[in-house]
Amino acid sequence: MARIESPNRNYTGPGPAGVHFQDGVAESDDPAVISYCQGAGYTVNGQTYTDTPPAARTVDVPDPRFVSAVADPAPLRDAAVDPQPGDVPPSNAGHANPHGPLVVAPGIGAPPVVENPDGDGLVAATEVRQEPPAKSASKATWVDYAVSQGMPRDEAEAATRDELAATYSRTEGS
Repeated sequence: MARIESPNRNYTGPGPAGVHFQDGVAESDDPAVISYCQGAGYTVNGQTYTDTPPAARTVDVPDPRFVSAVADPAPLRDAAVDPQPGDVPPSNAGHANPHGPLVVAPGIGAPPVVENPDGDGLVAATEVRQEPPAKSASKATWVDYAVSQGMPRDEAEAATRDELAATYSRTEGS
């Protein structure tokens, strides 16, 4: 049984977890009550702790958006920290801690995102309904269309205009 002394030596009444204090003194064998009292400034078995006990200490998690040095010097880009068109970043990507409660990831298999044609941020590529350009349209037009349909920009730029037209043009009867 641990002897717990209240910071107020004259206190009589209920304490943490219903422990009853009489003239500032109570007893408990509950480890949770004892640990709480140690961290809250009570004297437990004649010892007063001036620092929070190790089990109750918390460590701030660094926000990865502001980490400047990493062990691996290979250049990486995190879609949650530096979102780009075509990524499927979590909500609030680049604006909140990617590992905090304000960021929600849509998960693997979500459709790629593209600029909203209405100019209102990013939307799922599957939400953008647009007709393919004419087969004779410029390569830049076909690249933009292919990207809007989910193709990575580098792959679209590497393809020829005719390859993009063959991939994305509507065929008769479809």
